[in-house]
Amino acid sequence: MDVLTAVKKSPMSRFQYLAVAACLLVIMIDGFDVFVMGFVLPHLPEGFFDSNAEKGYLLSAGLAGMALGSLVLAPLGDRYGRRKLVLWCLIINFVGMATSSIAPNVEALTAARFVTGLGIGGMAASLIVLVQEYSSEKRRNAMVGVYSVGFPLGALVGGFVGTMLVSAFAGAWQAIFAFGAVATAFAFVVTAKLIPESIDFLVTRDTADARAEIAAITVKLRNPAIDASVRPVLPPQAASTGSIRGLFEDGMYYRTLLTWVMYSCLVSSFYFANTWTPELVKISSGSVDLGTTAGLILSLGGLVGGLVFGVGALTTSAQKLLWIALLAAAISITAFAAFLAHPSIVIALTVAVGLFTYIALTASGAVVPPLYPVRARSTAIGWMQGIGRLFSISAPLAVGYALDFVPPQTLYYWSAMPMLIGAVAAFALWRHVRNEVAPMDAVVESQSGHAHGSDEFAIS
Repeated sequence: MDVLTAVKKSPMSRFQYLAVAACLLVIMIDGFDVFVMGFVLPHLPEGFFDSNAEKGYLLSAGLAGMALGSLVLAPLGDRYGRRKLVLWCLIINFVGMATSSIAPNVEALTAARFVTGLGIGGMAASLIVLVQEYSSEKRRNAMVGVYSVGFPLGALVGGFVGTMLVSAFAGAWQAIFAFGAVATAFAFVVTAKLIPESIDFLVTRDTADARAEIAAITVKLRNPAIDASVRPVLPPQAASTGSIRGLFEDGMYYRTLLTWVMYSCLVSSFYFANTWTPELVKISSGSVDLGTTAGLILSLGGLVGGLVFGVGALTTSAQKLLWIALLAAAISITAFAAFLAHPSIVIALTVAVGLFTYIALTASGAVVPPLYPVRARSTAIGWMQGIGRLFSISAPLAVGYALDFVPPQTLYYWSAMPMLIGAVAAFALWRHVRNEVAPMDAVVESQSGHAHGSDEFAIS
């Protein structure tokens, strides 16, 4: 069989597991980068901000960068290679984190957070696509579930380490960003060493250099069933170019619009909860420690959520898990708001909010790429994330202004509404595409004319 078929049909090799593990490490760095401000905010000194609105702008700066990175940088993965884009985005990340560690005021810190967001937004789409393309069909959803654990795990570990560093350095919040810069540099080395270029992408390039890379990857797979003389060929639709137009051609406009609505609602509530929860719990309880604990527990719930998705997806479609998790998240946030004045109950409900929110986030990453051809996958994920983050920018900003006259409890009630709308959109998407054949699982034929695999695979 050809190498592409071997990757999708054969048991996963050590090389494939290492590639997925490396992607997991990189997304851990992303998770830390995204949520670091939630941990830093309670430790910033009095007088650092002139108003609560400035806090909102600072928290939204990273989201703005992520939105621009998703819209502008992420599609470059479909044109120039997913691995190459991840490496360049890690460099951008490093610059942002290092600059944050020496920022003298709120304006400089806001600009540095924007730069960090650019890197995160640019690489996120390529990472999830690489995980899916290097996973076998049998293990794909499970690998996505394990990979997604990296995001909350990065926030959790980063939060613990960051809190210890702040204590060790007498309240110096800059130490958290210095740690992030060092971790990002390490992730760059790991990516350069362990993450290969996508075989699917290399096949669509079909250049001498691309064929040489495929040959090198074939050797590393160490699969005796691979016939190196057989060149893999993707289905005709896989040759589509990575442009925004491809997301609306051939009747794909409806799924594209539904994924944008679903993800926009999901991340608006998600970023509100993850960036403001430590501060709002501190305001409600009067305890900085309780606020920090709530932020850490939110990430812990997310850690469990990724694993739950990996297990649940073995028996239930990712599409179905998506709308169920969104609905459960809306209910959990409403309950969280209702019991905000009761610390012990709030901590327990924080786990539920993190759990269902992360199941939904993981499911969205698993559902979307298979709905599009190879040369449109990074673009599809990137634009979904970019549009979603454009909307999510408004959440921290709105809270910054509203906090002067709206109690935290009411803000949490409001944040449950987008989750509910997202659940409706996800349900409509599930009804629309649940019986389709996924481009990622379509028949692959070698140039010798032999078909490999079965005729159809249901979208998972």
